[in-house]
Amino acid sequence: MKNAKSLILNSAVAFVLCASLPIVALAATLPDSPHVVVAARGEVEAMPDIARLQLQISETRDSAVDAKSSVDQRTAQVLNAVAEQGVAEADIRASQIRIYPDYEWQDGKRLLRGQRVERSVDITLSDLSRYGAVLDALVKAGISELGSVNFDLSRREALQAEAVQAAIADAKAKAAVLAAGFGSKLAGVYHIDEGGNAPVVYERAMMMDAKVGAQAPMLIGKETVSASLTVVFLLK
Repeated sequence: MKNAKSLILNSAVAFVLCASLPIVALAATLPDSPHVVVAARGEVEAMPDIARLQLQISETRDSAVDAKSSVDQRTAQVLNAVAEQGVAEADIRASQIRIYPDYEWQDGKRLLRGQRVERSVDITLSDLSRYGAVLDALVKAGISELGSVNFDLSRREALQAEAVQAAIADAKAKAAVLAAGFGSKLAGVYHIDEGGNAPVVYERAMMMDAKVGAQAPMLIGKETVSASLTVVFLLK
């Protein structure tokens, strides 16, 4: 039995090293008693149900006053347009105005083009069926370019919890198979390490055209929410 348990330990260490875990970090979490280490992963798929649109409204004029007046007018048109589409005020955020000199290079010389004024407007769209209509409204409001469109999940935290549960089940199953294969049983959990799981965000940079509008295809794929665990199980 002692040789069998030693073999389990050696196999477990090799298994974790293949998963690229730092040797120092691994050694710090290993008990002196017989054990097995497994790396597990859980995944849950879901369709994004939220779109976050980022607009940038900018203008360069001879004076900052004129540039700001233009940006203010266009911003008001955008805010009115999305409000008419049923977007809640809480889902619309307009940033502070930025004013700075706008330069260009000609024949190796930096020339002042004028004063540039910029303002960003972020819109959260919780009803994707309104996506095309909102784009149409933005085009009519004079917006020709979207900075980005990010598709996300409103239930991300709940889905992340489901992925963790799947990873736990995977870890238990792997450990049980390894232990049984060498005539041992699981005696409990000694250490759990949860790996980082960066969210997957779908981003699209878009140019809008008045001829496209609601007919523009919205291509969204399923997003995979994942969780990774490294678990040290004690053996008996």
